Amino acid sequence: MKMLTFVCRQSLSLCFLSTLLLSAGCGGSINADYSQLDLVEVSGTVTLDGQPLSGATVAFEAPDRTFSSGVTDASGHYTLMFNTEKSGCLTGQKTVRIKFVTDSETPEGETETEGAEKSPAASGQKVPEQYNQKSTLTATVDADHTSFNFDLKSKP
Repeated sequence: MKMLTFVCRQSLSLCFLSTLLLSAGCGGSINADYSQLDLVEVSGTVTLDGQPLSGATVAFEAPDRTFSSGVTDASGHYTLMFNTEKSGCLTGQKTVRIKFVTDSETPEGETETEGAEKSPAASGQKVPEQYNQKSTLTATVDADHTSFNFDLKSKP
């Protein structure tokens, strides 16, 4: 019986020590290694009826629903981001979705900048659904194809 108690205590001590050592490695910063991903820098411009479209979100979505996205500036230019830290887009066939973030979708704590030009969404103009929810836009991203310009039409 004493031998069984001794073995149980040793086993518990070993389990506790193992758990302690394993947990010591957790909680550090994550240093992502993007070198194994086939990321390429993707950019371009978006116009609506020939005019630069500013403040629109451009998303390149893969069939597995992963995506890279960017927001157009005042000249309609965008650059895709893989995540919040890394620019780029995975290669392959993509569905392109272009839309505005509506007031109801604005992240909490963010407000429109005073004095900023009104975007088409703010002035009541919308990007037609054939460019967003039911997008007909596609792009094939690879090392030789990294610039994509879109001239959208408000009426089909």
